[in-house]
Amino acid sequence: MQLDYHIENPFDLLHEWEENAAYQLRENGFLQDVVRDLKRHLPEFRAEIATIVHGDARHSNFVITTSGLIYLVDWDSVRLTDRMYDVAQILSHYIPLAHWPQWLSYYGYKNNDLVLDKIYWYGQFSYLTQISKFFDSRDMEHANREIYELRKFRETLHRY
Repeated sequence: MQLDYHIENPFDLLHEWEENAAYQLRENGFLQDVVRDLKRHLPEFRAEIATIVHGDARHSNFVITTSGLIYLVDWDSVRLTDRMYDVAQILSHYIPLAHWPQWLSYYGYKNNDLVLDKIYWYGQFSYLTQISKFFDSRDMEHANREIYELRKFRETLHRY
């Protein structure tokens, strides 16, 4: 079986979001600031080590069996990009900042500025994608919650 995916760098991901996001989201002043910051701080990307990522690693896509096995389902957002894409979504949405060093160490990541900058960039991008998904499905409560959480994420880490 051959997958027909192309490698997506951070610029490509952001460009796709801008092309596909609803007009109301593209015109939102706060989200415009986020996109502008992301454009100014595109993380380092090496195409030769791009990997398959799930692309939507939120809690509703995890299934836990009665025997304790965990499965990641709903692979319709799969991408070929930086492995930090999924890592940043999990950290930014579910892991308290104080636990990041332990989590990164356990999974074999370095806890340095390069890694943290990527988590900050891809974490913000994951909020943008979730905001769009909720907005497109007319789930304004969750879209607004993601906007609120994105604000908190940026205030907490404020790396640029």
